Amino acid sequence: MNSSKPILKVTGLKKHFPIHKGVFKKVSGRVRAVDGVDFYVNEGESLGLVGESGCGKTTTARCVARLIEPTEGTIDFDMAGHTVNLALLNRNQLKPFRRHIQTVFQDPYSSLDPRMSIGDIMVEPLNIQDVGSRREREYVAGELLHRVGLSPSYMSRYPHELSGGQRQRVGIARALTLKPRILICDEPVSALDVSVQAQVLNLLSDLQEEFDLTYLFIAHDLGVIEHVSDRVAVMYLGKIVEMAHKETIFYNPKHPYTTALLAAIPVGDPLLQRRRQSLEGSVPNPAAPPSGCHFHTRCVYAQSICSQESPHLRQAANESAHYVSCHFADEFELPGLSSETSRKLG
Repeated sequence: MNSSKPILKVTGLKKHFPIHKGVFKKVSGRVRAVDGVDFYVNEGESLGLVGESGCGKTTTARCVARLIEPTEGTIDFDMAGHTVNLALLNRNQLKPFRRHIQTVFQDPYSSLDPRMSIGDIMVEPLNIQDVGSRREREYVAGELLHRVGLSPSYMSRYPHELSGGQRQRVGIARALTLKPRILICDEPVSALDVSVQAQVLNLLSDLQEEFDLTYLFIAHDLGVIEHVSDRVAVMYLGKIVEMAHKETIFYNPKHPYTTALLAAIPVGDPLLQRRRQSLEGSVPNPAAPPSGCHFHTRCVYAQSICSQESPHLRQAANESAHYVSCHFADEFELPGLSSETSRKLG
C-alpha cells in the first residue's frame, strides 16, 4: 500500500566524470552526467524515472545504490523512522544498508556471472551478508526461484542455458533474497522480447504487492512507465524537469520536453490522427551544457530569460504534488495524451 511517507529522498545529487587528455591524463573538463537532481520516493509506491538515452537515469540510480560515488548531494534513506544520509557512509558503514536497496539490471546476461551456477548466484548475497545457514540459504534461493516462475531445479544450471526472460527472472529473484525495501529496476525489460516484457512487468507488479516493495523504475518507454508507475519523474540532460502523479504527467504536462516525449509514443493504429511535435537539433553535450535552462536550445517556447537563468524545480500552481522546472510552466497549456490515444496504448 502506498504511503505519503518518503522512504528515499534525494537532494542536489550530482555526478561529474572527469575528462582526461594528453600523455599525462590531465583533467581538461567534466561530463555532468547528473547535475543537481531532486526527487523522493514514498514507501510502497513506484516512481518512474523516464528520459531519452544519455540523460543520466542509470547514473542517478547507481549513485542512489552507491554502486558509484556521487560527486555531491544527499541520499536520505528512512531506516525505522531514523534518516540516514547514505552519501556520507564509507564502505564498512554502508554494508548493512545495502540489503535494503537492491538493483535489477538492464542486461540479464552481463549481470549474471557466467562461471557461477544459478544456485551460487542466488546464494551469494546471503553469503556476503551472512544470513542463515547453508541449508537455509539454499531453501530461500529455491523458494524465490519458484516465486518468479522458475523451478528450483534451475539452480544447477548456468546463465548461458537460460533464455533472456529466464535470466531476468533470476536477476529479480536474486535481488529479493535479502528482503529489500527498495528495488531499483534499471530498464529491466528493454533487452527482452516484446512477448516476454509483459510477463516480467506483471511479475514485478505481483512481487511489489507480495513483498511490500518500493520501486524506482527506470525506462525510456513511456508505455512501460504508464503500466508500472504511480508517479513519474522526467529527466533531461542530468536534471529532473517535471515530476508528478502518472495521470498528471500523461494528461496535463507542464514542461515542453514532457510533451515531446508523449508525442513520440508509438500507437498501433494507422487511422488515428495525432499531432507530432518534433524537437529541433540534438541533445547538447553534457560536458558543455547550455547556460540557463538546458532545454532552451530545442524549446519552441524559449524566451531570452531561458538562456540566462536556470529554472528551479518548483511546485506548479494549484497542484501540490506537481513539480516542474520551467520559467513559464503556469503561463501556457501544453497538450497531453487524449483519451482515445490512451486506449490505443493500453
